[in-house]
Amino acid sequence: METLPRYPAFSYDSSIVTDGRILLIDEPISSDIRTELASLNTVDKQDLVFLEDRLLADRLEPILRQLVLNDPETLFVFPGNGSNYPRRYSQIWQDRPNASVPARRFWHPGADPIALVGRVLPELFLIIGVGVVLVVDDVISSGQTLSALYQNNAWRFPRARWLGAAWVAQLPRMKSISGVKGYQSITAACLVQKRNGTGRVPINSLSTLRLCPEIAESYASRHFVRPADFLSLIRQRPEG
Repeated sequence: METLPRYPAFSYDSSIVTDGRILLIDEPISSDIRTELASLNTVDKQDLVFLEDRLLADRLEPILRQLVLNDPETLFVFPGNGSNYPRRYSQIWQDRPNASVPARRFWHPGADPIALVGRVLPELFLIIGVGVVLVVDDVISSGQTLSALYQNNAWRFPRARWLGAAWVAQLPRMKSISGVKGYQSITAACLVQKRNGTGRVPINSLSTLRLCPEIAESYASRHFVRPADFLSLIRQRPEG
């Protein structure tokens, strides 16, 4: 595992440096459609980079196993719809306490995103028997979702250390040794960053683009010369 000098509690298994945009392949898509997507002209002439869900899952699983190795009192927390994908492929959480939490991010062009999250185990007031809250997501970009989750819930877990893990993470920006406020550590299967070391790499998942037409249309118009071609291709699913 590698760490970052400015964030000694942030670690990652592999990294990608690109000035393009990343598409997380978390739903079935044919090899022919993938080839056509890769050949589309982008507005900045940069590449469309694919990241495979199963490869990321294979890299994250031993990370999760190591994180819970020494603490049987670990609660796995999965925020929002995106976390359902790493949850689907992981085995390590299935014999341990776990919880799903509603989480959504809202943003308008030119404004910072706002994260709205729910409560962990809302039927309980204080949770004393948890030593570690391990939050697992598909992508950690700004860290706002994880940070909001901690702020809303940490007081209810007076004994717990908070850890975060994800398939993919962007270069951190928060003033914290882990890159996310409130978390003792953040670990990612893959770190994504731009070549100049600043700025954010656009990361979207295939599932989100298929599920949310408004997000897909905005994404296509911002990144592709022929947005309609991109939208048509991502809507096609393999037969059978």
